[in-house]
Amino acid sequence: MFERHESVDDDVAEQVWDVFEATYTTTGSRGARGKKAKRYVVPFHPVIAKHVEPHETRNWGDWYRMLMSSGRPAEFNQELHDAFVARLEGLEPSNLFEQVFVDVIGRIETEAVGEPATDPLRPYVDECASAFQSDLRRWLDDEYDSPSNWLQSTRDLFCFHFMMYYAQLALNLEREFDRLAKDPERDYEPEIKQLYFGLWDEKASQDRRFRQEWRARDQRGVEGHVYDSWGRLAVLNEIAAVVERKTDREQTAVTLSEAMALPDSVRRTVVVELCEHLPDTEPSDDVDLPTVAQRMTNRVRSYYEEKTQSNQTPISMGINVVRQLGDGGDRKYWRTQRKIGPTFRLNRGALRFFARLFAMNEDDTHYDEFVSYLQRRGIFLDSKSERYALEELDEMGMIDRQSDSGGAVYVRSL
Repeated sequence: MFERHESVDDDVAEQVWDVFEATYTTTGSRGARGKKAKRYVVPFHPVIAKHVEPHETRNWGDWYRMLMSSGRPAEFNQELHDAFVARLEGLEPSNLFEQVFVDVIGRIETEAVGEPATDPLRPYVDECASAFQSDLRRWLDDEYDSPSNWLQSTRDLFCFHFMMYYAQLALNLEREFDRLAKDPERDYEPEIKQLYFGLWDEKASQDRRFRQEWRARDQRGVEGHVYDSWGRLAVLNEIAAVVERKTDREQTAVTLSEAMALPDSVRRTVVVELCEHLPDTEPSDDVDLPTVAQRMTNRVRSYYEEKTQSNQTPISMGINVVRQLGDGGDRKYWRTQRKIGPTFRLNRGALRFFARLFAMNEDDTHYDEFVSYLQRRGIFLDSKSERYALEELDEMGMIDRQSDSGGAVYVRSL
């Protein structure tokens, strides 16, 4: 179909396709388990997503629905969703080159795409959903990027918030399970935790916080918590299944802390059913929910650790997903270096993108407020990284120093 398009000359069709493949497709450095890496079309226009299905898909629609839901009880942000859909449907190809491929791909016969589900899906860390919705609302106001650049930037925005939710979910689950094991009467409310990032070209010496976040020397670090989250999520799934059967709750998702407030009979049923997965644990009166929850977590960890690394779901569907979401193109939130290992990082593109989003709200663009903006999204910088970020933004022309305000420093959009 491409060669037959009226805008494509037969003499240059092969070269044009090479340009398209180099510009509008991407691939991993290698395939899973030694397979040849698959090539994916970058969705530079909504028609691409409607007519080209990726080789491998994940439940990103549910992730979107979850991060668009917030509050207690959770409500789906229909107004923001409608505005996002309207912006997508109004996008036009950025140039003739894109127009040709949109026309070609639009002629591919596919099954009709149904309306996406918009019923609320409660997030475990509500603050992550609020941050995502705030950034998406700001990004909808951007009118300066070309349509394809805007759409690819939207993808990078989604990748960051999905990656951050993975990490924040794991951090909060670890703290909740540990706290209730020590004090079952103490409630726990999930919230965004400190996650230290470095700037891309900073020296990652041993004393830097961001050097120790992913793989801590004396603790499991974020990597270990992501791995263990599969066991903790298994506990929450068991709780949700019992609650759905035994109560009339409309939204069955509950935290472990909330499960402690369930009626004794329901909570006891959870304990009994979790014990069925634990050969060495009998559901006696001495075994409470926090205790059996910790044993279940350890049991799931042991189960996966007995398998070969290539068959460990917590790695392939957890740890590797965090890496893949963070290792983008123009904007990166993750870096792996020899002798240093993986670290959370912001390259210049990511730093510029966040500064641009921040500066769209003109109420207060002081640099200190920008640092707080990052923290509300889980990005924490130590004092050295704060200074380094300021220098990089200044080099990019995104810093406004006002001497008449006592040397105040403000962030401005490009």
